[in-house]
Amino acid sequence: MAQAEKTGTAAAPPTAGIGWEPPRWASPTAVLLSLGGLGVSLYLTVAHYGSGITLACPDSGVIDCQKVTTSPQSVIFGIPVAVLGMVFFAAMLLLNSPRAWRQSGPFVRLTRIALASFGVGFVVYLIYTELFTIHAICLWCTATHVLAFLLFVALALAESFARTDSRADGRGRLVGGPSPGRSEDPD
Repeated sequence: MAQAEKTGTAAAPPTAGIGWEPPRWASPTAVLLSLGGLGVSLYLTVAHYGSGITLACPDSGVIDCQKVTTSPQSVIFGIPVAVLGMVFFAAMLLLNSPRAWRQSGPFVRLTRIALASFGVGFVVYLIYTELFTIHAICLWCTATHVLAFLLFVALALAESFARTDSRADGRGRLVGGPSPGRSEDPD
């Protein structure tokens, strides 16, 4: 670090150029989508537990947030779906933090994409339930569905556009190359 300060060059992050490097847009995009989902889920949770709080949503015909959020299907194993959404987006916020994106190993990456995949699967179940069981759609719920889907798409694109070093093993460490500080030329 001191050498970098003397020469005026910035020191590279520990994972730079080794293993897996996501596109620059990935972390901020995923954080914003996670924050948006967390905010809407928090609003739905407050409305669920708050007596006298009415969701800002029409209640005419097919669009009826109150009907959806107070239906028996709005609670799974005794936990309101809004709370499950809040937990999902809070976990995604942690997994999408800049620090988590700097991890070179596969554990955080696989956990992030697995949780996003589970989220999209759960969204499909919720949409099916709204359309065919409750016969009503909640616009606020739809907002969280869209955010979960966009988050999944952003993560899938980040994985596909990430740069990888073909000399890296599955943990982001170089294999078969020169040791740090050693030249490839034996002379």
